[in-house]
Amino acid sequence: MIRQDYKWLTDIYIAHRGLFDNVGLPENSLPAFERAAQSSFGIETDVQMTSDGVLVVFHDDTLLRMTGAEGKLCDKTFAELRQLRLLGTDCVIPTFEEFLAAANGSNIVVEIKPHKDIGEVEQKTRDMLLGYKGHYCIESFDPFVVHWFKVHAPDVIRGQLSCSFEGAFGPIRRWILRDLKLHRWNGTQFVAYDAATIQTNKAVRRLAKKIPILCWTVRSQQQYDTLHDSFDNMIFDSFVPERKDLQQIER
Repeated sequence: MIRQDYKWLTDIYIAHRGLFDNVGLPENSLPAFERAAQSSFGIETDVQMTSDGVLVVFHDDTLLRMTGAEGKLCDKTFAELRQLRLLGTDCVIPTFEEFLAAANGSNIVVEIKPHKDIGEVEQKTRDMLLGYKGHYCIESFDPFVVHWFKVHAPDVIRGQLSCSFEGAFGPIRRWILRDLKLHRWNGTQFVAYDAATIQTNKAVRRLAKKIPILCWTVRSQQQYDTLHDSFDNMIFDSFVPERKDLQQIER
């Protein structure tokens, strides 16, 4: 079921970490965000905070894969991070503020990465989003992050990220997270579920009658065509989809 006040969330396909190729155009880089915006896609990105309190966009907990540097992002100052480059390009790790400027009014889905001491990251994210000129929402794998927005910023559309969590956590915690048992408590307004198990998860099928379902991460047109009856919109990368979304809006 798609509520009219956030139908935009299901209207436009969403580019995962921007429109990137991780060769000359790294994920979560300003050029990738600008390319997605220029192509009229929505944009998904990841928010973390540096040790000195600056919000930046970066997916991994550690820096190695994307920058070649050792250590965790949360242990570095912004000045330290600014010395690094993404995948050997000239691209730096952007601030959240720089991301918002590059997104340029596109629909955006902001994933807040799990972290300790919930509150500061969420408040700073919310404050910056207030000035954004386009549609936005937040999502997180952490149900407590989603709950923070329910309590402190109920005007912000909030979603629960999930997957099978195969091999992670103990059985009870895995069951709670996989089957979205906290969706009422934290006020989940949409679900973003892993493409690998979206068709087989009973909780997703049940909630699809009540709230929008997004699918992450769709990585080919064939995969989209196979799965599209299971979700209301997709978060995609590794290909440029046929623009069936814009065709539907035009109709």
